[in-house]
Amino acid sequence: MIAIFAMTICGFAQMEVCSDACAPHANAADYSTGVIPTYPTTFPVLVVGQEVDQCVSIQIPSEINGGAINSALNNVTITVNSITANELVNLPDGLTACISENPMAANGTYTLRITGSPTQEAVGNHELKLKANIDGESSSWLVSMTVVNGYLNGMGAATNITITVVEEGQEAAPIANITSDPATSTGGLTDWTQAIRIAQGETVSYTSSSSNTDHVAWTFEGGSPATSTANTATVTYANTGTFTTTLVAYSESGELRDTATVSVVVSEAPVVFNVDFAADNTTVLVGQTVNFTNNVTATQNGQPYTGEIFYSWSFDADGGTAGMLATSSEANPSYSYTTAGVYSVKLAVATSQIGIYMTADTLVKHAYITVQEDDLAVIADFTTTPEATSSILTGASVNIMVGESIVYTSACNENTTSIEWTFQGGDPATSTDDQVTVTYAAAGSYTTTLVAHGEGGRQSTKTLNVNVSEPTVEASFTTDPAYTNLIIYQMLSVETGTTVTYTSTCNSYTDHIAWTFEGGDPTTSTEDVVAVTYTTAGSFTTTLIAYNTDESQTDTVTLSVTVTESGVAVDENAISEISVYPNPTSSIINIAAEGMQNITIIDMAGRVVMSKDVNSNFETISAEGFAKANYMVRITTANGVVVKNIVVE
Repeated sequence: MIAIFAMTICGFAQMEVCSDACAPHANAADYSTGVIPTYPTTFPVLVVGQEVDQCVSIQIPSEINGGAINSALNNVTITVNSITANELVNLPDGLTACISENPMAANGTYTLRITGSPTQEAVGNHELKLKANIDGESSSWLVSMTVVNGYLNGMGAATNITITVVEEGQEAAPIANITSDPATSTGGLTDWTQAIRIAQGETVSYTSSSSNTDHVAWTFEGGSPATSTANTATVTYANTGTFTTTLVAYSESGELRDTATVSVVVSEAPVVFNVDFAADNTTVLVGQTVNFTNNVTATQNGQPYTGEIFYSWSFDADGGTAGMLATSSEANPSYSYTTAGVYSVKLAVATSQIGIYMTADTLVKHAYITVQEDDLAVIADFTTTPEATSSILTGASVNIMVGESIVYTSACNENTTSIEWTFQGGDPATSTDDQVTVTYAAAGSYTTTLVAHGEGGRQSTKTLNVNVSEPTVEASFTTDPAYTNLIIYQMLSVETGTTVTYTSTCNSYTDHIAWTFEGGDPTTSTEDVVAVTYTTAGSFTTTLIAYNTDESQTDTVTLSVTVTESGVAVDENAISEISVYPNPTSSIINIAAEGMQNITIIDMAGRVVMSKDVNSNFETISAEGFAKANYMVRITTANGVVVKNIVVE
């Protein structure tokens, strides 16, 4: 196949346009299935001294996946307007090539004409490569930049054309090549390895597209059949795993051979859901409880699925925040509606908890529940101190330490005549008071339940999750001027001569603390409030360690401090042009920015794994010694500081 790097630069030498171009091949079914399909897929063997006049037809696509250009662009689609051919690289000595039209428009069919007479120096196999430019665009910033060269590594992009030149009477060496349906692909953002990817029980159709080949032999590890000598074979994979398919291509005499392999990744067969559910009452009064029952069935490989199923219910699926969040993860939940109206209900199911929110099979029953006004409706509600927080995965909860207390205050409506509290894991365990202080003596996850009662047997229920942890030291601090909080990374930028006031905000389990102020004056302290002055420009780290009484527990928090010379302005446009690539990476990290002064790489625990002073616009850093993880790259330039995230695989 032909893979071409996207670019917008003009001025490269272009291939000559043929004065007597041949007509392109008409039957599209005969073309290769590469990025730019070609015909023929097998080039005839050439003999030294014999005249050659061979036409190769090519079809220009309207779109190219970025993975054909560079693995870092796997998820980028490039819309092609036209392609300009610059040079056919590795053409055997004695041969020349021209093209029927240049540039070539998307969706068009064109021809390369190869003529001449191969010389003695041309004996051997020649994998042709094409230097070419794309006139196109992509919505992704990854290819919106100008590219200096329109081909990979300056050598041209591979095609599916290999020319073999032999001496008269010499047997041509075979070239083994495998095509498959499905074709090879990567595993996405977390696995960039090219492989055939199927599910358990599925089949792969293999075809030998080898050159100079009289006969072949296949070995299908993990497949059925396990071997074959046919040019095509259909193989079924019954078990999960990663397997290797091997093709050996033989010459006519059998004395010459070549081998090609391809990996096959067989994943567990997907679970197929049939999602349905029912409510015990679809018309209710405000405050009345509706009981829901799931009628979900699931199969895998045609058999009933026996693994765990995770449920995610939303009882207002047509709008508002509630339509986006799971309001119950129970298999068969109950829900009380507090406001009159017509509501939809959504049920999402998956075989993993994260999958509920990312790859769910769902059913929404629109306008399913009608809630009518009830002048005597009871609505259970309460507040807590400390205040409850909400999470998509866990719902509303309060997080405290062993020995701490929660103050519960009833906020039920005026129709409530009595209430009943149940405090699982707490002391007291029950109450009927409007306000209750509950202490938790043991670590664990508990549920608090409030049942509100009203006239005519009306009642309503509200629950809350309580997570009780063993006491731990937590280090934290504030700064004046305030630092920038990037969630997983905190940074402070000041000028020389600035005094920063650090204030410890460690939790109550902290007995004493220790500060380290790299680049500051003073450099250390054990006080709660410290004024630190920075007189020298550079990139520094402030560290606070919190200790309990016997120092059996510690917690550490760090802050990156960048000090620039007083009066140096920050150019926001210059900072935005900093590039860190490829991302993800497994070998190198390229960093491009004007006027770089320092590069620091920090792991997610805040540890500096590499720091380097530089004086350049481009740096390449080896990532081979880094653990597979997420990192932050802090780049200091004459215009300011920027932080980029990168993944090392």
